[in-house]
Amino acid sequence: MLKREELTPERVEQLAKEARAAGFDYFLSREERERRLAEAMAWWIRGTDAWVFGYGSLMWNPAFHYVERRPARLEGYRRSFCFWTPMGRGSPEKPGLMLAIEKGGVCDGLAYRVAAADVESELSILFNREMLSGVYDAVWVDVTDAAGQHLKAITFVINPTHPQYCGRLEMDRKADHIAHAEGRRGTCRAYLFGTADHLRELGLRDPYIEALESEVLRLRGGRR
Repeated sequence: MLKREELTPERVEQLAKEARAAGFDYFLSREERERRLAEAMAWWIRGTDAWVFGYGSLMWNPAFHYVERRPARLEGYRRSFCFWTPMGRGSPEKPGLMLAIEKGGVCDGLAYRVAAADVESELSILFNREMLSGVYDAVWVDVTDAAGQHLKAITFVINPTHPQYCGRLEMDRKADHIAHAEGRRGTCRAYLFGTADHLRELGLRDPYIEALESEVLRLRGGRR
């Protein structure tokens, strides 16, 4: 499980330096991460709470402080294992695939409410976590909770022009990488299974995630 203590600017900058030294020159500098955070914060009204929409590991390992969470739906985007990870849950020889959302479809997840007094500190931690390589764009979106209330939330959408993007892979190739890739943060399949398990716990369905889970289990002879 990722801990907030691992998401300090100093620790994240060290990881980015290691990645750049390994040849992955698209990893962002601390200054670039801070610039993107400032751009996102410009849309926040100071003194108000902020919502964060999570659709992957943020559902089961948020690592930031919040005061409320609600199931919520985002229209117009869908989950997609669509970018390579050559380090965290993969290697340069066998890169893993990680989850994002891209345009088209619908995505059910969780909306987290961050108290006004904590928005700046907690979104800073969130950006240290999600903006390591710049593969995401931070976007404020409208999500709807189970009662039909509309919430403005920040979430992370894939940047299809980024070097890590690989959204057009066939499902069988995606499943192969997810089934076998692993790195310093663990296996790629653990990320998939964690997402699938948590969706079930919430009573939510995502046919795409279920299909990938089934294929990865088949490739592994039913073993997780």
